[in-house]
Amino acid sequence: MLVVPNLNELPFHRLDVALSTSLDESAYVNPDDYRALTAGLPGEVVVRLKIGGQIISYDGGEETRNLVAEFSLEKPDYISDDLGDLLEHKWEKSDQESIWNPLHEFLDETVDILLKASFIIDRHELPEDSLVASMIGLRTKAGEEQFLLSGAQLAVRGFPDDTISWYLKPGSDGREVAGEVTRRWVEKFRPESFSDAVHVLEARFNRVVRAQSQVSHATA
Repeated sequence: MLVVPNLNELPFHRLDVALSTSLDESAYVNPDDYRALTAGLPGEVVVRLKIGGQIISYDGGEETRNLVAEFSLEKPDYISDDLGDLLEHKWEKSDQESIWNPLHEFLDETVDILLKASFIIDRHELPEDSLVASMIGLRTKAGEEQFLLSGAQLAVRGFPDDTISWYLKPGSDGREVAGEVTRRWVEKFRPESFSDAVHVLEARFNRVVRAQSQVSHATA
């Protein structure tokens, strides 16, 4: 059974993960059969999954296919009515076990994983000297144009595919900060892969968004 973090214990309201691995056609059943499933988890969290196969190359007449899954967890308050419209197939009601079973096809395979954790935080909850609070509101001019910094994206040193970004949420009158922490890596997929990565992203969120920091500003 995959180890799935509890959203209610994290600063994130939604987690999205994309898995991809290359396999011979004979390595798994029905590679063209896309499955679109949804289920509920304890703690009022909804799980959505789309999984299937795609032809990616031909080599001497042999087909190589990609096994691909798109997987998300989200709290009901943030569920968009049109989320299902982004998928090729209509969601089917299913139980929790049917969500996890297809993902077992990835276990012990070398997998490209992209994980995105989304957050929304009240601006008054930001420490006054945090990196995010220090950068919001910076102004600059280019010719006759004046620009106001209301968001940014940073790459994590040593992990060029890992980023954290934030912006003042539109429609909140500057009262809410929304953003994403993303991580992309390749590893042999384990039941703990997803949960371990979420804890890494949570630590980065705490360092950048919730922690005090020292920001040097240019004076000229």
